[in-house]
Formats: sequence, C-alpha cells, structure tokens
Amino acid sequence: MFYSTTNVYATKREAVNFSKKLAQEKNRVESKFVTQSIYGILKSGSIVLKKIGTALNERINIKNTIDRLSRNLQRPMSPEIQRNYTAKMAGTLGKRPVILVDDSDVIKPYGQKFESLGEVRDGSSKDKRIEKGYMVTEIVGLTAKEKQPVSLFSHVHSSKEKSYKSTNTILFQGLMQVIDTLTEKATFVFDRGYDMNALFDFMYKHKQNFVIRLKENRKLFWKGKWFKSATLRDSRKGKIKTSLTFRINGKEKRETVYISHLNVKITASRNMVNLILVYGLGEKPMMLATNEIIQGKEDVIRIVRIYMSRWRVEEYFRFKKQHFGFENFRVRSLTSINNLNQLLTYAIGLIGLLAEKKSTNQLPCKLIRNARSLRKDVSFYYYQLAEGIQSTLAHAKEGVQRWFKIRDSGPRQLEFKLAC
Repeated sequence: MFYSTTNVYATKREAVNFSKKLAQEKNRVESKFVTQSIYGILKSGSIVLKKIGTALNERINIKNTIDRLSRNLQRPMSPEIQRNYTAKMAGTLGKRPVILVDDSDVIKPYGQKFESLGEVRDGSSKDKRIEKGYMVTEIVGLTAKEKQPVSLFSHVHSSKEKSYKSTNTILFQGLMQVIDTLTEKATFVFDRGYDMNALFDFMYKHKQNFVIRLKENRKLFWKGKWFKSATLRDSRKGKIKTSLTFRINGKEKRETVYISHLNVKITASRNMVNLILVYGLGEKPMMLATNEIIQGKEDVIRIVRIYMSRWRVEEYFRFKKQHFGFENFRVRSLTSINNLNQLLTYAIGLIGLLAEKKSTNQLPCKLIRNARSLRKDVSFYYYQLAEGIQSTLAHAKEGVQRWFKIRDSGPRQLEFKLAC
C-alpha cells in the first residue's frame, strides 16, 4: 500500500530539501516561511492562506498561522531565492534549451480592495471582454528529457501601479534575468503579440536565438523591395511536407503541413531573418521569423516544431489556474500577490523536477500511481503528480515543523547571583 510512513516521509523530504536549497538557513525565519509555504501549497493544492495553514498541522490556533503567513508575504523576499531557483531549473533544460515566453491574465471581476487593480482582456471568455485584473508575464523552459514546462520568470503587474512603465519593461527584465542564468545558448519562442521592432532589436543586441510569429501587417524586405508579410505568404506554396502534433482546447491533434522558407530583412535595424511559412494549419498560413541557421529541410522542420511546442506554456497556465486556483488568491497588496505567485512557481518547479526524474526515480511513478488517474498515455504529468502529492501528504500527521532545528536560547529559569 502506498500510504506508508516511508513514502509519506519521502514525499515530504523532497519538498523540504528542495525548499531549503532555495532559502539559505542563515535567515531562519525566511527559510522556514518558504519551506512551510511550498509544503502547504503542495499538500492543500491551493494558494488560499487558510488552506495552506490547515495543511501545516500546527498545534496553535489557525488564525495565528494565517497571520504569520500574511506578515511574511508582505515583506519582499531575498533576491537570492529567485536566483537559486532559476539556476536550479536552468540545470534541467539541457543543451540548446527552448524558452517559451507568453502573457496570461488574472481576472478579479468582483475585486474592490486589491492594490493597483487594472483592466485586462479576459482570454478565457469567448468575446474577449475587458475585466478587472492583472497581467502575468511568464517565461518557461522545457526540460531536457520529458519536455515539461518549468517557469524561469513570473511576475504579476498592472498598468495602475505608480512606478509602472510598460509591459515591455517587465518583459525585458525577465529576459535579462533568464539570459544571465542560462549557461547554454537558448531559442526563445514568442507568439505574434510580441511581433515588435523593440523585441527584435533586444534579441539581436544580446545575441540570442528566437522564433517569433509575425503579424500580417509586418513589412519585410525581399529582392530589393518592401512587401507586407501577408503578400509574400500568399505568393508562395509549401514545398516541404511533414506532420505536426499540436494541442487545441486541451486535445492533441496531428496534421500534415507544407512549409516554405526564404531570407528577408526586417524593419528593425534591417537585420536578416529567415521567414518560414507553414501551410495547412488553418485558413491563413502561419508566418515565423527566426535567426536560427537553416542548412536544409531538417532545420526548417525543427524550427516549426520548436514553435509548436508553445502549447506547453498554455498547459502551464491552465494547470496553475485549475489545480491551485491561482485566480482565487485573497491577499491584496501587489507585494503579497507576487510573493504568493513566486512560492506557487517554486512548488510547481518541484513538480517539474519530479516529472523529469520519472524514468530514474521510483517516487514520481508511485505518486502518479497514487493519483489513480484514468489515462496513462499522457505527455503532461503535472496534474497526476500534483494529485499524487496531495493524496500522499493527506496521510501526514504533522507538518514540517520538526525539520527545523529548535533554537537553543538557554535556560528560561531566572537566576540570581549574590555579589560577595
């Protein structure tokens, strides 16, 4: 039976050891807070403070636990925690890592007291209506073996902030943080919402590879003339035949497509890029711009498949919101919201590490089995692992309090010494 003391202990040990590597014990208060938060999020499957506090099984009033967690969330966390986390996640990406960049929204339609609550387009609604909420800029890497998404940068922001400059400022800060951490040259993948000269200039300036989907109004220089990208697209036909697997509305599909490519210049510094045209995925062919070297059709197919891996970041967003209820946070200040977002990112990062060890470690396989999932043939393991962790830790009789050394403050008995 999986509900054994040994397996509950092994799961708890994974969470504690992972957390302690992020927050060094020289700051005991912060280290304990990070460890308890990550453990509580994983055990409860929620970011609501009451559920996290209940999951800690402390022998004190739950109100006191919530107050302590709330106070710690209001303080900025040490930058070295994020650096330690990003470095650890970067180590799972292998050679030639693929980095996916995208924005998501957090909708709070009935929010009244949230700090700097702005207006965003609700991506989950059919009519894309404007609602009260925040934007989330996310940069995700794919692990080397299992191709699971692990977040390298995540930031909640709003245009209503007093010191707010622009969405691009947040994006470039995140890209710089990731670039400074990576030891291998990566390929950054962007959707058409990022088709802007400022991004092309940034990627060339920092000598990074990219794949960017183009808008129809993008102008390209080809054979001595400027053309709209849509004009070039419609004047050609695909010569390279291949099949692609992608995901729509949570379901995987496989389609036969035809691909063409040509060398063009863009308006941003008139740099040379490879324009890749993909026919067969929809009514309008897809246009991709990349500075990756193309020496043959194998390179063209590889670049298109790199772009199609974008659905992984969408799966990541969906998992974050569905399993942990990310949009259901109750804390009000932006500092607390971002700290809670970071702690949730770390918890999901641990799930990513477990997924990556699935073929070499028994614990992830046991957790998946304990989730009692209906499907076995999945390529995204986060739901099963998260359910397995919850089911396993539900049998833990206590939290992680005893995993920290009790500070020896000496005897508390008053001593009186006579002066002779």
